[in-house]
Amino acid sequence: MKLEEQIVLVTGGARGVGAAVIRAFAREGARVVINFRASEDAARELVDEFPEQAVAFRADVTDREAVQEMFAMAEDVFGAPVTTVVNNALDYSFNGDGRSKFEDLEWSEIEDQFATVVRGALNVIQAAAPGMTGIGFGRVVNIGTNLFQNPVVPYHDYT
Repeated sequence: MKLEEQIVLVTGGARGVGAAVIRAFAREGARVVINFRASEDAARELVDEFPEQAVAFRADVTDREAVQEMFAMAEDVFGAPVTTVVNNALDYSFNGDGRSKFEDLEWSEIEDQFATVVRGALNVIQAAAPGMTGIGFGRVVNIGTNLFQNPVVPYHDYT
């Protein structure tokens, strides 16, 4: 399927890598769905940048029902199911000075990472699958990090 025929949903799509992915797909002609949880202003700016191709939805990817609703709304707006998902959402703060040191790290901090990265990706992929199956096409991209190869203290829960 050509990019200009695709509908691409990017979780955590309002800022950083997610916003760059949104812009790249939109420049190639794809219609894009910007998922955000807290970055509403940044998401709206992206919609303004690509008004004919972009829509933004607030949804916490760890909330299965919210994710299902986001996919339904995207299909209503564009008249077709999402063809490509990019799992990029992350519940994380890159502030090494404000993060727990290894010896103080709590299991709940690890669970928060798993909830967003693993459960969130599962929720998104499961919500996308029926539409992708129905049209006989689909792509899933999961964004990761190189910090597992080159760890940086104190990002223990992240890597």
